Amino acid sequence: MLTDSKNKYQRGMVYLFAILASLLIAPFCVIRYLNGEIANAVVDLAIVVVALSSAIYTFRLGQATQLVSNITALLYSSGAVAVAHLNEPIFVFWLFPALIANFFLLSAKAALLANLLTITAVVPIALQLKTSTEAFAMIAALLMCGSMAYVFALLTQKQQLLLQGYASQDALTMLGNRRAMDDEMRLSVEDCARNQIPATLIILDLDFFKMVNDKFGHATGDVVLVELASLLTRRVRKTDRVFRFGGEEFVVLARNTVLADALMIAEQLRVQIETELNDPDGALTASFGCAQLRADETPEDWFVRADKAVYQAKQQGRNCVVAAE
Repeated sequence: MLTDSKNKYQRGMVYLFAILASLLIAPFCVIRYLNGEIANAVVDLAIVVVALSSAIYTFRLGQATQLVSNITALLYSSGAVAVAHLNEPIFVFWLFPALIANFFLLSAKAALLANLLTITAVVPIALQLKTSTEAFAMIAALLMCGSMAYVFALLTQKQQLLLQGYASQDALTMLGNRRAMDDEMRLSVEDCARNQIPATLIILDLDFFKMVNDKFGHATGDVVLVELASLLTRRVRKTDRVFRFGGEEFVVLARNTVLADALMIAEQLRVQIETELNDPDGALTASFGCAQLRADETPEDWFVRADKAVYQAKQQGRNCVVAAE
């Protein structure tokens, strides 16, 4: 989901650049051509053509590739440098929007490097100014703009990481939440369809957990859930993913795992929960349902089969593992 959100953002920047190029740069193609400034007209036309081509390609593909973002950033920066060299020093002002745009199109480090190269490319222009003060002022202004944009990009990136955590993590247990689980399940379905990589869902539900909350309070119940999350995180394999689906229901997505192996994992977890997880009255247990992903099965149907297996485990007396039909 977060990756998709970032791609939408980059896609929007590619579209925005194409619009701005069409509205604000395209007229210069005509004006400069009529004034006999052929080199400038060619540079402006190249910027507009590439910007529109990138936007059309992105629209048809349905996503912004990093290659398109790189090309757009390179085009804007090199175009601004070319315009500055082909005209009076005052045309260096075209670099300011280019320096900022790089941070929207590239990673912070890549944009910083691109901006340093861009500024370096116009140093010869600064050296042609009448006084060293004017030259220093030009370079200093560009460096200040790039530095402020870099700091802003770092702060934005930090905030984005926090938002990603809020969007994909369960606040109590810090496990992946339902949204994160849906994303991982979709990836597993795609892997199975494309490369026949198996995957199995293991759903577990704590037995009689409502009694824990009713008897000892929700604070105690929360402690139990956090301890269960910690136990699952420690005991599953590094390739597996653990999520809190809601309430006392947890999900383990066992990647590259067939049903028989998942049943063994579930049984081990069942024993470990019974042995290690307690409330003030004593040991707690959990019921498990396992379902291996079928060919052409949707994530929703896959989950429903595993969830039904949990219900069957409850019906069979709880504290057991049931394979989905």
